[in-house]
Amino acid sequence: MGPLLSLTPWGIQDGTSQVSTINGDGGCSTISGACCPRLIVPANLFPKYGRKGKSLPCVSFPFRWDGKIYSSFQLPADPKPNNAPHRLPIKISIKDISHEIIQTDIVGRPSSKYENEFGRSVDGFIDWQIHCFRELSDNGLVLDEAEEKTKNVIRRNWSSVRKVWIGNKADKAIMALIVRLAQDVDLLRLFETIANHPRHILLRHRQNTSLGRIQELDSACIRDFARRPGRTIYQKAGSKQELLSVQRVESRDTLENRVFTWVLGRMQERSWNYAATNKHHQFSSRVKFVTRCNRRCSEWQALDGLKEVSTDHLHHPVQPNYTLQMDTRYSRVYKTYKELLREQHVIDDAWEWQRNLWSESARQLMCCAMTEFYPEDFASTPYYRMEGEYGTWTETPVSPGPFETQGGTCFVVDSRDVTTSLKEWIEHPPFDFAPYVGSVGCDQVLYWPKSKTLTAVWFVYWTGPSAYISSMINSAGLALRNLSSDLHRYTRTSYRCFGLMLITEGRGSSDVPSVGQDIWPSSGASEVVALKIPFNIDLTSSAQFEKLIEDFKVGIQLAIDMAC
Repeated sequence: MGPLLSLTPWGIQDGTSQVSTINGDGGCSTISGACCPRLIVPANLFPKYGRKGKSLPCVSFPFRWDGKIYSSFQLPADPKPNNAPHRLPIKISIKDISHEIIQTDIVGRPSSKYENEFGRSVDGFIDWQIHCFRELSDNGLVLDEAEEKTKNVIRRNWSSVRKVWIGNKADKAIMALIVRLAQDVDLLRLFETIANHPRHILLRHRQNTSLGRIQELDSACIRDFARRPGRTIYQKAGSKQELLSVQRVESRDTLENRVFTWVLGRMQERSWNYAATNKHHQFSSRVKFVTRCNRRCSEWQALDGLKEVSTDHLHHPVQPNYTLQMDTRYSRVYKTYKELLREQHVIDDAWEWQRNLWSESARQLMCCAMTEFYPEDFASTPYYRMEGEYGTWTETPVSPGPFETQGGTCFVVDSRDVTTSLKEWIEHPPFDFAPYVGSVGCDQVLYWPKSKTLTAVWFVYWTGPSAYISSMINSAGLALRNLSSDLHRYTRTSYRCFGLMLITEGRGSSDVPSVGQDIWPSSGASEVVALKIPFNIDLTSSAQFEKLIEDFKVGIQLAIDMAC
């Protein structure tokens, strides 16, 4: 069996899901991007995408299937502003195979040109997730005794993590870089002085000049003078009495002014996005500051001194010249430029890998609930990066535990902790079920050795109609039953298999954010619990958020009680 394209994470175990085989070179496949489509390839192959040949991130556990070892890879979404929904073609290369995958129903990223309601909800959801990770990776925080920081990684404790993710939520717009810039009075005053009096230089260029106004000649002008007919200056000047000379013209189209103009444009764009995403906080002081900043940036860009400055040929990141490094005014501009560029990279990365970002966030919510409910046998500490990459903000090991539950010791086995040693996971498995559990595409497994019980945990990023979620839960439940049969056949052990799905609610969710709960099957003993997380979670008041988190905890407890 060659590379496969699966519509859902558990598609290979569920015969009703769309699974297509990638055969030959130069082919094309179309698949819905509303869920979490996976590329499944033999473990010795590492697929790349795009013109730059970037590696696709590995997800879930490696697994055995038909005598071979396979790994699953996440597909990217569209980081560029676009209409919604739309199609996204991606070139995939797997060893000697080049294949195009077209994802349909991709969420359009909103902008001033492309505005859509659902895309705005997704944008707010992404901002909320980035904000939470930023809170935990902020290098300026005062840390507790068990916490520490290095240049790129910071170690926190689960108490601090719970305060950020499931603690009390303030009734105000979230903090962001544009808010800090908009509140910096000294910076805006400096920008105003630059906008009114931008630095200029004198450019030398040659042009025909009347004899009475010639001030400078260079070698090219002298050669031109020598080639002209005539013996005297007046004869060589011709009927117009003009000679080629060097003229000096004032210009403001310098690198430092291009960077300054780009900064104003980026601040204007971020201000517009922030105000649009936080329109439910229109009376917030932060939104007012940002709106005022947007207006001032627009006014500065319209001034005559900056009209000739163009950013069309500015290549990022800009290598600073002497002025950007040493000038007291423009060095602040360059510092702001680097902050905005870094933020742009983080947001673009989050949009491109929004499925991975949700997996990271859901993992945090899951771990927060577990560490609050049950004591750990050994204290663990999570590690956070200063910036996200491929939607990932945490460093391994990511899972806490083991925990002492009412059903005995529970191990949290996370796929993030095994992706660096795929071969070891299959050939020297820590548990006899390990080589096979990845066939359902789960992100975590809760394992109770005493009762031989497994709970597969999926973090599903769903952007389709919310009405379709129940059929997906049914599909995942059937895949779980197939896994249970496979485990009994291969390990000669009867495992009790359950499922927990943290899934985004998709389009058509309620105006009042809340955590929905579905149980499968609807009659008889429960096997799968699905918790539906709303995209508009950032719209909640403190009371609504508290109720939402309580409902979430109840759902997690229900899933654990079901397994115990």
